[in-house]
Amino acid sequence: MQIQHTGSISTHFSERFEYCMSSFFTLFDILAIIYIFRSVQLGLKIWREWPQLRIEPFTPHKKHLAEQASYFIAVPLGVLAHELGHVLAVWAAGGQVAEFHYRAFWGYVVPIGNFSPAQNWFIAIAGTLASLAFGLLIWLLFRRMDSSTLRYFGVRAFRFQVYFSLVYYPLFTLFGFDGDWKTIYDFSATPWLSTVTAVLHAGTLLLFWRGDRTGWFEAPSHESVEAQERFEQLALAAAASPQDAQLQIQYIDALRRGGAKHKAKHHLENFMVDNPNSAVGHLELAALYAAGRGQIPKKASASAEEALNLGLSDPRQAAFAHEFVGRYQLDTGQVETAITHFTQAITALADMNPGNAERSQMQLHILRSQAYRRQQQHEQAYQDLLLATTLAQRNGDEAGVAQVQQELETLENHAGHTFGATSMKIP
Repeated sequence: MQIQHTGSISTHFSERFEYCMSSFFTLFDILAIIYIFRSVQLGLKIWREWPQLRIEPFTPHKKHLAEQASYFIAVPLGVLAHELGHVLAVWAAGGQVAEFHYRAFWGYVVPIGNFSPAQNWFIAIAGTLASLAFGLLIWLLFRRMDSSTLRYFGVRAFRFQVYFSLVYYPLFTLFGFDGDWKTIYDFSATPWLSTVTAVLHAGTLLLFWRGDRTGWFEAPSHESVEAQERFEQLALAAAASPQDAQLQIQYIDALRRGGAKHKAKHHLENFMVDNPNSAVGHLELAALYAAGRGQIPKKASASAEEALNLGLSDPRQAAFAHEFVGRYQLDTGQVETAITHFTQAITALADMNPGNAERSQMQLHILRSQAYRRQQQHEQAYQDLLLATTLAQRNGDEAGVAQVQQELETLENHAGHTFGATSMKIP
């Protein structure tokens, strides 16, 4: 949470302000200390890794650090810009600053002077304008950097400033603590200024929502320089050949796998307008619905079923779709149907190159074992775990073997007896 300007802009240090500050001052300071500690930790980590952060590829680790820095490092600077914006506005209105408080993640300004309603509005909105200007400046400074990590930091820092300035902080002050937006939207004092502000505020929020939804603030990450170069070539090829359905799906899939989910969904929605009966398109939509979720949502299962109905020629894609549907059915108690889909997924992978499919097969046997266990068919569940551990051992997958071992312990607890656990371990 970001805590920004929390003092009401008025001609005197009001009793209401005193009361609010006495109620929240300690809490805000505690939060600020925690956040500052995290900021220092992050700053030291970035300092140690700086040479690597500046070079390609743009890995998931670098993406995470840039995301963290856009909040824990850029936000304190944005708060300072916010409060200085108030100060400059007070001076421009002929007033003086009675108090200036800056606590990295929050602050407030108390002005004194004989201000008109329009001047009060101007002083109040100046902080938000300064925050937005600061975010825009970061984006403009970093957008042409050679480093993908720095470019991503710039765009995410800009997004944070827009979000906190125009979404979080207005809601926080309008429906909670006293602050700028109660003055900005005081229609009784400044009807025209407040109305114009509301129109511009709504328009900017609509633009922000659209940009966020279409992936303006996203970038896919890559595990290697070669993978990043392949993606860049794929992006160029997809842009040059918008009618090539296979190329478009490859690009959308690469965006999704790289963590640019909104951008992938935006491109997929456009793709599906021209290709409504694309089985692979529906499967990609299922993957996007399920991304980042512990359980398969109903929409993902429905899209996967549609993909199966339309026909998937690639066995891995067919297995993927059956797994989605099976997991959803298992979560919703349709165990028999889940077993059927897991079996079809395993069958689809049976004829593939073992090295390319064994990890997926292992997971499918674990899932089918869970379904059999739900039906109290313990022996069938155990046989699936045996097959899963064999696949894991064949690939030297110790994490996979450990996962199977844990599943075996759960099965034995349900069955009330052992199944020969020693056979499940790596020799």
